[in-house]
Amino acid sequence: MATPPGAGPPPLRFVAAASWQVVRGLLDFLRSLRAIAPGLVRYRHHERLCMGLKAKVVVELILQGRPWAQVLKTLNHHFPESGPIVRDPKATKQDLRKILEAQETFYQQVKQLSEAPVDLTPLSALALNFPDQKSTRKLQT
Repeated sequence: MATPPGAGPPPLRFVAAASWQVVRGLLDFLRSLRAIAPGLVRYRHHERLCMGLKAKVVVELILQGRPWAQVLKTLNHHFPESGPIVRDPKATKQDLRKILEAQETFYQQVKQLSEAPVDLTPLSALALNFPDQKSTRKLQT
């Protein structure tokens, strides 16, 4: 079976699929945790964490050089234009507004990038060399 154009070699597709399974598992876990213990995490914090995981999937596709059609399909799946679908009764208007603004901003930035692609090679190299927050904290203490 031939590799579809832009799909990458089989090992890369396997890693991408496995990564998505991990993210999906984390999202399912967070939803279950929120259902079991609704007061454990505030709605806005829960949504920010979920948005971050979904955004990570989209950004990884961009950094891997995947076709823009695939990136935009994933973007539309995770960030539908209708905004937040799940509404928590404890969510304030401010929570919903901030979440919607963050989703719209991310969506628009990715769309703009797809319309005028730039070379992201320096960014991906920087991301690999940039220390994570845990190692930075260890150095500061």
